[in-house]
Amino acid sequence: MKAVSNTTPLRYLIAIEQEHLLGRLFEKVFVPIAVHEELTDAKTPEIVRRRVASLPSWFEVRTMDETRAPTFPVTLHRGERQAILLAEELGADVLLIDEQIGRTIALSRNLPLSGTLGVLEQADRTGFVSDFPQILQRLKASGFFITEALEQQLLERHRTRRGSS
Repeated sequence: MKAVSNTTPLRYLIAIEQEHLLGRLFEKVFVPIAVHEELTDAKTPEIVRRRVASLPSWFEVRTMDETRAPTFPVTLHRGERQAILLAEELGADVLLIDEQIGRTIALSRNLPLSGTLGVLEQADRTGFVSDFPQILQRLKASGFFITEALEQQLLERHRTRRGSS
């Protein structure tokens, strides 16, 4: 399976030291140049910048020709726009994106989606994480917003997968 990622899922998975899960879940994770630029920008946390500079072979940056790019119904950030276009161009199995406007547009273009939480839940389903509740806590501590209701749903599904209540 090949994925295309926007900035946010990579940024948070790296921040909680779980980016290796992408290499286990996907054969290749492609990022457009705009996303790579965001991940290596001086305003991005140093841990993320450092890790992006040395990601393994499953991570690949792609340049995008936006001169013939279609227009979108709303203004998107450059990284979101390029991630959607790259997912279409590559016929990606999934687009990793968290931002609601970008997700809505990607869905309207029939792109399969996941986000940071979806990656973590998939990794939990496949047994690639040993302490899902702890990873969720680390994600929240890193600044990722998750509602209490959604957190409880995720934890309940985790308990169901593990066969405990």
